[in-house]
Amino acid sequence: MKRFSQAFWLLLSSCLLASRLIAQPLIQQPVTSLPGVGDQLSLQGRLASFRDSSQKRTITDIVSLGSESAFQPVTEPVPNFGVITGTQTAKPIWLRFRLRNATARPQSWLAEVDFRCFDELQLFMVDASNRVVSTSPVIGWKTPATQRIRHHRNFWFPFTVPAQQNVTAYLRVMKSRGTQIVPIELVRESAYETTVQKSYLFWGGILFTLVFVAVMSLIFFLNTFNPVYSTYIFCLLGLVGFFVINNGFLNQFAFETQFWLPRQNVYFLFPLILFYSQLIFVRAFLPVRHTSSHRLHSIGTVVLWCGLICLLALTAEWFVPLTPITELILVRIFTLFYWLPMPIIVAYIVVNIIHRHYVQEAWLYLLAILPFYTLNLWLVFANFGVLPTYTVVADFAYSAPAALIEVLVLTISLAYRYKIDRDQTERLIKEQTVQQRRTYEAEVQALAMKNNLLVEKERIARDLHDNVGAHLAFVVTNLTHISNQTEKQPVQNGHQLSDQLRTVVDYTREAIKLLRETIWAIHQESFTVEEFAERLNQYINRYVHEIGGVHVDTQVTGSHTQRLSSTQVLNLFRIVQEALNNVIKHAQATKASVQLHVYTDGHIELRIQDNGRGFNWPDETLSEPHYGLQNMQTRARELGGTFRVIASEGTTVEVQV
Repeated sequence: MKRFSQAFWLLLSSCLLASRLIAQPLIQQPVTSLPGVGDQLSLQGRLASFRDSSQKRTITDIVSLGSESAFQPVTEPVPNFGVITGTQTAKPIWLRFRLRNATARPQSWLAEVDFRCFDELQLFMVDASNRVVSTSPVIGWKTPATQRIRHHRNFWFPFTVPAQQNVTAYLRVMKSRGTQIVPIELVRESAYETTVQKSYLFWGGILFTLVFVAVMSLIFFLNTFNPVYSTYIFCLLGLVGFFVINNGFLNQFAFETQFWLPRQNVYFLFPLILFYSQLIFVRAFLPVRHTSSHRLHSIGTVVLWCGLICLLALTAEWFVPLTPITELILVRIFTLFYWLPMPIIVAYIVVNIIHRHYVQEAWLYLLAILPFYTLNLWLVFANFGVLPTYTVVADFAYSAPAALIEVLVLTISLAYRYKIDRDQTERLIKEQTVQQRRTYEAEVQALAMKNNLLVEKERIARDLHDNVGAHLAFVVTNLTHISNQTEKQPVQNGHQLSDQLRTVVDYTREAIKLLRETIWAIHQESFTVEEFAERLNQYINRYVHEIGGVHVDTQVTGSHTQRLSSTQVLNLFRIVQEALNNVIKHAQATKASVQLHVYTDGHIELRIQDNGRGFNWPDETLSEPHYGLQNMQTRARELGGTFRVIASEGTTVEVQV
């Protein structure tokens, strides 16, 4: 009973499946009408494909298949038959499209396959009677551009459709490794030159722009030696190589370069360089080495070593013959590591935004790479059948503007970074210059202070020598004289000896007074005018009024808070002292006046005037007997001022500083 039930359900399922197949109508491949006007024709939705698993079918075998079910409609916008991971799994693919010329004249067209590295391509034209009317030569990536049907980097196949007839075109495609994308398009033969010129103009502008930006980045690098600019140059050159490879320029203009690596591996080299150069750039543009996310930097280093493994995989056949198993393993490893930089680059962006390391730079970089990376990632998923292969993804003419957007945004951001670095450098140079100037000024000030100290020491030494020293020398001389007299003979005249001793005492007191005045003047660096006037009054009241018997009127005017240096105070004080001593000793005056005026700008005027007899001074020059006047003149010059004596109707001494 159980066996009967199983047989019943099996029979019922078979009947339902058969009835569904019978009920399903046979899908006829559409026929494309060639337009009378227009230079380009898309075959999207009008292609059918057949995979030759036997690898031995000829055009006769394909035509004789007869059944529409042998060819499957191509539902992709651009035919994409996945990725071939080894030569053992490579199978020829036949593409078929049908054309109708409804016009009264034959039409000549070209079938263009815009992809870089097919091993074999061949086009067959079959008429309505299934008779092969034309067969093109077999061409591929090993065929030099000069030996192709059209001297061009792409693959072009000319054909002619007679008037009022239908033809069927069969394109045999063979690729041993890599992506099997077949972007095919029809171009009118008369429009070939115009189409080619537009293409060269477009790609010439793209490549020139990339090279120009690389040169400008080199200038930035030479000015700053910042590694971010050198890695950006590497990234730009990777983009140039990527477009040169993917658009067949290497095949057309550097044909022998294709054979630098085994098989077609040179076609994987420059895209590999592009992705890993961008990883090197992002490590310099969004550094995380010295942040809390330093582990990502270590992961990036490991991924760069994976890139080196990819390079070894591309060159392995130079050294060791590869078995199918070894080849499959290397291809799988290469495929994995080939796309590995992309998620790491995305991780750098996310980490910098989340952890707020270089937030603005991260958003700019994301904005820059989003169009180009979207197209590339879409193509990756399309190659594995996850997403459909649209023209915008398969045609690298759309990747070029996306790359230019990336270059534009990154160049602006790097130029802004260059400006910031230059401003910071200029600021550092300015700060260094200011610091050097301050150091220089401090050294000059220190030397000036040292020089002033030496001058002050010299002045103090001279002041002590000329005043205190002279008095002490007089004291010593007189004491020696008295001592000699007392040794020679006994003291007979006590009054005379007493007078001599009093004179010695007076000179000793004078020396002490001068020494105190000198110590007072050098005790501090500066004095106010009020402090100087107070000290001047003390001297006049104690030594001039009481001892000299001359009435002295002191007038100090101007800014009393103005500061005077110790040098100014001591020299001015000595001038007043010397002038009043002259008044007491020589002028026979009864009164004198001391007038001091200090201006707010530091200018000083000093005048000492008496009502004495004056003296004869015919030529107004200071002769040798006028030692006191010479001393006052020297002090006035030390202050940077002028000294003048008016000896009529008394004596007037004027000092202006």
